[in-house]
Amino acid sequence: MNRASIAAALSFALLGVGAPAFAAETGGCGAFKWPVEADIALLAKPDWVDSGATVDLSGPVGVRVKLVDADKAGFAIAPERKPALSAPAGTLGFEARAGVTQVTLSDAAWADLVQDGKPVKPAGFSGVKDCDGAHKTLRFELGAGPALLQISNAPATSIGIALTPPAK
Repeated sequence: MNRASIAAALSFALLGVGAPAFAAETGGCGAFKWPVEADIALLAKPDWVDSGATVDLSGPVGVRVKLVDADKAGFAIAPERKPALSAPAGTLGFEARAGVTQVTLSDAAWADLVQDGKPVKPAGFSGVKDCDGAHKTLRFELGAGPALLQISNAPATSIGIALTPPAK
């Protein structure tokens, strides 16, 4: 075997070794830290709402929010990550029940949750790049009362959001 043949064989061998490792890192919808199948179903047939809308969170809900430029989004507080002024952004309000609320986004975007005028840090986060229908899911420990989800730096002019309140 000449050097070119050895180099080609080695290249193919390395590609074969790397492919399973890459697939294991992504893993599709089953790679989230907790189940998102119900969220994906909600995101498959969402109601369309405008940025700034308030949704009824008496049960799980899926919406597709029409986003606006970040400078017109009406954020309650500045997003943790500074948005580009022309990047799609928006808000979605809801009345929270005390406990853990799950928020799943259809696409890559930054999400901040605000309650009582203060940011609420996620209690948990999970994201994958190769799940058809969901990109990231977050869990927030909320008190009872109004809450505002702020979306910024979205890749498109709308985004799907599934919200699941704590069990009654």
